[in-house]
Amino acid sequence: MEDIAREAGVSRPALYLHFRNKEEIFVCCSERLHEAGLASAEDALKGAGSVEERVRNALDAKVCGFLSVMATSPHGAELVDENSRLCAELASRTEVRMHKMLTRAFRDAARTGELDLKRAGLGAEAAAELIRLSAYGLKHPAPDEDTFRRRLKALASVFFAGLRPG
Repeated sequence: MEDIAREAGVSRPALYLHFRNKEEIFVCCSERLHEAGLASAEDALKGAGSVEERVRNALDAKVCGFLSVMATSPHGAELVDENSRLCAELASRTEVRMHKMLTRAFRDAARTGELDLKRAGLGAEAAAELIRLSAYGLKHPAPDEDTFRRRLKALASVFFAGLRPG
């Protein structure tokens, strides 16, 4: 707590006025990362471009915030472990929200004829789940954000090729 207070430019007692312990600070920081990722993903889904580009950008926005923290910290693996231990419920709620956003994007693209989900035998929820889980699967073996982005672009290209009409 002394290190955190010093970095924040406050006294330890002042820090304790806002947080009970370092775990509470960690959860607060994790919550901010999750919210920032979701907000960026939502912006990407509302942005310009094809549904493929928007979904890819949304997944990039959601994942790369965490990849950046892991890659730039000498304690990246420890941070991931702590996040799993302390923030499992938060992560679960975030994933539900991300899934809903992606489902909406797939539903809208199917309604406008940009995608033909039926041709692939998928509903919007199933398509959202497949692309989301596949993208997250690329996260852990990726040594950096650029590798993740390159793999995500290839995944999206293959995935959406099977969903285009015609």
